Amino acid sequence: MSHKPLKPGEEATDTPLGADATLGFIGHVETPWKRLSDCPKRADPEGPESLVVVNAPWDRALEGVEGFDWIELYLWFHKARRDLLLIAPHHADGPRGVFSLRSPVRPNPIAVTNVRLIAREGARLRVAGLEALDGTPLLDIKPGRCPYA
Repeated sequence: MSHKPLKPGEEATDTPLGADATLGFIGHVETPWKRLSDCPKRADPEGPESLVVVNAPWDRALEGVEGFDWIELYLWFHKARRDLLLIAPHHADGPRGVFSLRSPVRPNPIAVTNVRLIAREGARLRVAGLEALDGTPLLDIKPGRCPYA
């Protein structure tokens, strides 16, 4: 694949992530929740602190993230079932399709969550409001609010 030349200040890596629908993890999260049953159902921005750990070379891409109060984390719910089409949630009167729910049970268990950024410490981000299992793989990070988006 041919790429445009880099602009001044830009940096790239040779690290391949694969082709097509192949995803590569850029890090993981460290949270207080060691079992799925312990994970909160909804985020609490005043909840306990967690860490987002970004692996090299992707840690270089954190430059400037500390300028945001909120960030979006894209996670891979690696412990979630991927084979269910219908789920019987406790809040509904019957089964529903997974695409009509915000359940972590999905064919591709990608989660998006907004967390409050407390601090950047090198390749680690201290955050609040994360409701993921300890060790959950990290796919991507985006600013929560972006004036140019």
